This record gives sequence, structure tokens and C-alpha cells, in this order.
Amino acid sequence: MLLLLAGCERVIDVDIKPNSTKLVIEGNITNLTGAQTVSISKTVPYSDANVYPPVSGATVLVSNVNGTYTFKETQPGQYTNSSIRGRPGQEILLKVTIDNQNYTASAIMPQQVSLDSLGISDVTLGTKTIKTVSVYYQDPVSVINSYRFVMSVNGILVKQIFTINDEITNGRPVNSLLYQTDITLKTGDRVDVEMQCIDPFVYDYWYSLSKQGGNGPNNSATPSNPITNLKGDALGYFSAHTVQKKSIVIL
Repeated sequence: MLLLLAGCERVIDVDIKPNSTKLVIEGNITNLTGAQTVSISKTVPYSDANVYPPVSGATVLVSNVNGTYTFKETQPGQYTNSSIRGRPGQEILLKVTIDNQNYTASAIMPQQVSLDSLGISDVTLGTKTIKTVSVYYQDPVSVINSYRFVMSVNGILVKQIFTINDEITNGRPVNSLLYQTDITLKTGDRVDVEMQCIDPFVYDYWYSLSKQGGNGPNNSATPSNPITNLKGDALGYFSAHTVQKKSIVIL
């Protein structure tokens, strides 16, 4: 088994531009039945409070081989539709229109890789030992795979961004540590982990954001310029990914 720290992959150079107010689009289409979401907000200057104003009044359309779906604004800046569902291998298109300006993106949902199990590992840092969650899965040999993991402890989202690809693990069994210092794990804690199989463009977004210490809404877009698959001078991303979840209780 390979013991890896999630996020230790190739270097991506990020050109940090002077911050200014920009549109942020965060779209997620999954393979699960239920509401799919596109969130739209604006960045704020670094000196301002870390609150990202929602953007209302946008036209949001998502298309696949079955047709085009209109996303309705269900709360300020959040647009949803429960009729569309992504399927592995399928290309999905996004079009957002705000003030006669169009923003577009496309994503292909990868095949799902099974999350086998979770485990608990002890990591020693100097004289201190901390508990860390590990994820176990078998990486397929035939395709390039990229992953994102989202962790919650007792229902509280961990801020750390976890990404990994298979540049050094292609076709191998993987044991990856989700190392984080945001929440100290202790006996009795319930840890929920969501595994997302993402495409390489979305991987580049999350990885470049993690190198900046992403601190935006839901650990997403920041007031700088992580790599994006959006066209139209907006920050954020559009992702079509598979989702599976597992839980473990710390003993």
C-alpha cells in the first residue's frame, strides 16, 4: 500500500494578480439524484470582511445529451435544478448570463472509482502525535484519474482542501492521508468523507487554490486567480463529478 499525503503532486505556477472585485461562479453537477447547484457571488478586497456577496438575477442554463435545463434562483446567489443528473462519460455544458455578459464552461464526468474504506492513522510531529483519517481505494490503470476529498467532523466542514491525482499511483492500491490541522480529532468524533472523482481541469483549480490557502465560501474561489475552466473572465469552476461518502468514528 502507498502512504501518501493528499495534495503532494506536481507544481503548478499561479500568476497572482492584484485583487479586484470579480464574479465567482461555482457549479457542481453530480451523479446523485437531487438538487444540482450553481452558486454565483462576487469577490471582495483583501482588506474587507471575508463575506462574498451573492449575485442575483442571472440566467443559468446547463445542457447535456438529454436537453437544456434552466436553473432557478432558490436563494440569493444560489441556482438549482433537480431534473438533471450527470452520468460518467457524459459532457455537460454551463452557460451563465449576467448583464448581457456570457460565461461558459464544459466538463466531462469521470468514471467512478470506488472508495473502499476509511482508517485512522497516528502521525507524529516532533513530540506530538495526532490522529489523521486515511482513505483507501484502488486506482484504475487504464485512465488518468483525479480526486478531491471533502471532510467533516461532527458535521463541521474541515477547511483544508484535499486533492490527489494518479501521476505516481496509476493502477495501484492507494492509502492517502487526509492530513489537516483545522480540527483536532479525538475519541468519539464522527468523521464523514466525501470522495469526488473530478476531471483534470477541475483538479488544477482545486490544487492551485490549495497552494494559495483557499479561504473563500466552502473553501472555494478566493480574491485571486486560481486556474479555472470558465470562459468569460470569471473566477471559480464548473465540475461534473461522481460522489460517494463513508463515515468513521474515532476510537
